[in-house]
Amino acid sequence: MSVSAGIGGPVENKCPVKFQKLDFCAPETHENPYEMYDYFLEHEPIRFDEHNGVWQVFRYDDIVTIERDTETFINGEGVRPNIPPDPGMIYQDGDQHSRQRALVSSGFTPRQMRKMEDRAREIVVELVTSMLAKDEVEIVSDLAGALPARLIADMLDIPEEKRAAVMSWINEMIQGGCGPEYVTDGVNDAFENFCNHHEEMYQDRIAKGCTGGDLLSIWINAEIDGEKLDESQLLFEHALLNVGGAETTRSAIAGGLHQLSLDPTQYNALYEDPSLIGNAVEEIIRWVCPFVNMYRTATRDYELHGQVIKEGQQVGLTYPAANRDPRKFKDPHKLNIFRDFSKEARHLSFGLGPHFCLGASLARMELRLSLEEMTQRVKSIRIPEGKEPEYVKSSFTRGLTTFPAILEPR
Repeated sequence: MSVSAGIGGPVENKCPVKFQKLDFCAPETHENPYEMYDYFLEHEPIRFDEHNGVWQVFRYDDIVTIERDTETFINGEGVRPNIPPDPGMIYQDGDQHSRQRALVSSGFTPRQMRKMEDRAREIVVELVTSMLAKDEVEIVSDLAGALPARLIADMLDIPEEKRAAVMSWINEMIQGGCGPEYVTDGVNDAFENFCNHHEEMYQDRIAKGCTGGDLLSIWINAEIDGEKLDESQLLFEHALLNVGGAETTRSAIAGGLHQLSLDPTQYNALYEDPSLIGNAVEEIIRWVCPFVNMYRTATRDYELHGQVIKEGQQVGLTYPAANRDPRKFKDPHKLNIFRDFSKEARHLSFGLGPHFCLGASLARMELRLSLEEMTQRVKSIRIPEGKEPEYVKSSFTRGLTTFPAILEPR
């Protein structure tokens, strides 16, 4: 018998040794995590992480309650564990968040989205055509990562010669989201390089009078009731777009295609009936769940399942666990493109409430186009003998880093 040393008081439980004293910020904790998540969902739906001094919450309904209670649980003290906030939209609460989000969303109008979809389809067609000309492909770099990277670069009008460098900085910066001890010199150098890149772009747009149709120019010009995004807000919205836009879509496309490659019946169903793709998009995003967690800070003492979250403590919302909560999803570990979401819950991969992911429609669109083009032009996806896909090691994001494959054209 072990003791869970929650701040609200010790709680005895029969936690297996392998799940005791877990460091939830350690990347290795979230390698093949679903046995661990299943344990916590059933037996210990809230756990205090002694190593980092933060709580972890796992069940769907608890995460929904916390996300909706924006008075008790706020973003303003940071959404990553023990990392202070920055001026970006995601770290704001209440009226300030609403105003800043409204300014940022000026770059995601229906007209802008139509333009993005037209460009995204061109990119997907080009990428799939290129893959079909190869004996062996790497789906992460050839499609899943390439599509959002190129689309975001087009949206921001990043010079062609700088695009690879920008993505390398973003990929390095993401590692710092695991927690303070993972903010390495490499992470700091990458952020400094990105800041210099942003400043160059910002000064270029100002010199040109911000007359272009790129997203940064739109944000500089955006104004509501006389209020504009200031320079620090622009920097962090720029960074967030790259981090969120690249990671979510890359992981969803690669993870979804990997699972479908293992289940030809479902893959072929999308070819035979493309109307299923919309539902498949939602199921893939549920199943993959690219972000492991986001954090909120309690503004008052709050009791949950007999434990007391103290004022000022952070709570990690473990979205992949919630997305496989058997209380909400039938056979939750199975990717099922026929899942009837009208009879089950909606996934939480994009969050909930006022902080619902602003780029959700963009991610869905990129995944939809990838599924349309792949299923119509590729008969099967086979992993080469002796090779296996590999997952990123992170407590912040979850997704494939490599996915070698042989494509059989239709």
